[in-house]
Amino acid sequence: MNQKQAGFEVKAIPVPVESGEIKENLTFNTNTPSRPSKEQIINQAIQFHLKGNIPEATKCYQYCINKGFNNHQVFSNYAGILRGHGKLKEAEISLRKAIKIKPDLAENYANLGKILKDLGKLKDAEINYSKAIDLDPYSNLALMNRAQLFFENKEFEKALRDSDACNTKLSRAFSLEILYALGRVKEIYERIKKTSKLDEKNIRLAALSSFISEQEKKDTSHNFCRNPLSFLHFSNLKFHLKNHENFIKEIIDELANIKTIWEPLKRTTHGGFQSPNHINLFDNSSEKISYLKSIILNELDSYYLKFEKKSCSYIQKWPCDKKLKAWHVILKKQGYQSAHIHPAGWLSGVIYLKVVPSLGKDEGAIEFSLNGPNYSNLNSPQLIHQPEAGDMVLFPSSLYHRTIPFSTNTDRIVIAFDLVPD
Repeated sequence: MNQKQAGFEVKAIPVPVESGEIKENLTFNTNTPSRPSKEQIINQAIQFHLKGNIPEATKCYQYCINKGFNNHQVFSNYAGILRGHGKLKEAEISLRKAIKIKPDLAENYANLGKILKDLGKLKDAEINYSKAIDLDPYSNLALMNRAQLFFENKEFEKALRDSDACNTKLSRAFSLEILYALGRVKEIYERIKKTSKLDEKNIRLAALSSFISEQEKKDTSHNFCRNPLSFLHFSNLKFHLKNHENFIKEIIDELANIKTIWEPLKRTTHGGFQSPNHINLFDNSSEKISYLKSIILNELDSYYLKFEKKSCSYIQKWPCDKKLKAWHVILKKQGYQSAHIHPAGWLSGVIYLKVVPSLGKDEGAIEFSLNGPNYSNLNSPQLIHQPEAGDMVLFPSSLYHRTIPFSTNTDRIVIAFDLVPD
């Protein structure tokens, strides 16, 4: 969990918590000499939020609201949590309270625009994005949200203007996607060349670069991973364990005790459950899951040795620290994951714990492609893999992938993970 929750900036106030603490049941430590001040309680709620402890942050924000702490940060940050759980109307109400308290803060209007867009109130969303930009012309949050809204409305020139005004890692990649929609391919090549060093590790830009190179049959200046489909690697837990079937069952039993969210907002999981973004399965994990992590780390070593002579940045600047972030997904009948990449990763992977029958139609399979949500071509190369239980698939984080829906009334269970860049 970073400092954003569902697109919201989480703001902290510089007040240390030292004279008391909020326990899990939101009572105060009676051993401390005095009760914490209102500012200290608010700050503790925000610190929980910043550290990714969403359950405790939620309790603390609710405590603050119930106690009548009329603080715009409480209402704004709490709105971010509500939105992350799909409670859009409640999120809107909470954010409007924040705006009433602090009507001159640009980010609150930007965040309200985000909620209104989720609710399908597109004109109202644009009005609030514009209000945020009027208050702060350099608000990247508002500019990027408005750019996305313009893009979806096919107002590409307006989208490009807003995206270019940001000049961030995300916006530079998005601007290239807008240029593709405008048919300005030559400018895409020029921009990639201009920022090749700055965006060397820009995964979203790397994905677009691979796509455009394939379409134009001409390499760009971006050298992260020009042909990500050639870096796929397949293995299976049975090569690491004598009784992999029992091991898989034990892992599934342990996952049943980990919190999941049905169709998390703005995520790729449809018709299924996914563990929350703030939970890393490999943090403070059980013995079984820790052992699974060690298997992955061994497979990563094999992967690197397999491709170590490749000259692309993906291999030559391989992360020194093998830091993994993992989550799990349980898809139900007709469930799927839409095409996506992992912009925060370097290498991504998936382990199949429970699979579904293909029924001769690739049901439940994973499809790899260079096509993205904002650009595609029917002639783009793709690869479909029909997994077996225990399969492990590793691939560059810049490679788009999706799950093909399935009609069998059963669960499809996977653990997904990223090797995080240095």
